[in-house]
Amino acid sequence: MLSKLETKGAESALFFRHWLRHPLEIGAFLPSSAAVGRAMAKAVAFDRPGTILELGGGTGAVTASLLEAGCAPGRLVVVEREAALAAMLRRRFGQLQIVEGDACSIDRILVERGITKLAAIVSSLPIKWFAIASQRAAIMPCLDRAGEEGSFIQLTNALVSPVAMSALDLDGSEIARVWSQFPPVQIWRYRRRRGGA
Repeated sequence: MLSKLETKGAESALFFRHWLRHPLEIGAFLPSSAAVGRAMAKAVAFDRPGTILELGGGTGAVTASLLEAGCAPGRLVVVEREAALAAMLRRRFGQLQIVEGDACSIDRILVERGITKLAAIVSSLPIKWFAIASQRAAIMPCLDRAGEEGSFIQLTNALVSPVAMSALDLDGSEIARVWSQFPPVQIWRYRRRRGGA
């Protein structure tokens, strides 16, 4: 049985190998830290009804923080496109619904699972590299299910909004910055623009 340190090293090595192969699809060369996970979890309104959706589960730092913050395992659905990372998440979080799939197909994924209401969406996707059409495909079906006060919480190291707010008719702002992660990361919250589509 691997120690916690050995497991963390194996997870980081796997993440780094994926980054080397597909740097624009992974976004960062190191997985998110526990501090980033805690900052993301702090931004979630757990008191809202519905499913908590995590896009880009990676090695599970944000997933673990959501559970530690009090998210019931039955409420959390994690989507991860990379097969090896999805398998790792299943081993680490056997009680959760881990979906191996592309966040740009999130509408289909949610329909197939009968998910009609989202309490919150947290995303570690490398969304700054997505075309606007792909950003729309990943974000808008989520906000449709999150309701008027729902928000899409996005991790980035872009220093500016990684989402094309004007093109998607969204309002957004940076709500946290984590300096202990390298490179430092920001957490942005997006909502539909008032009176928008």
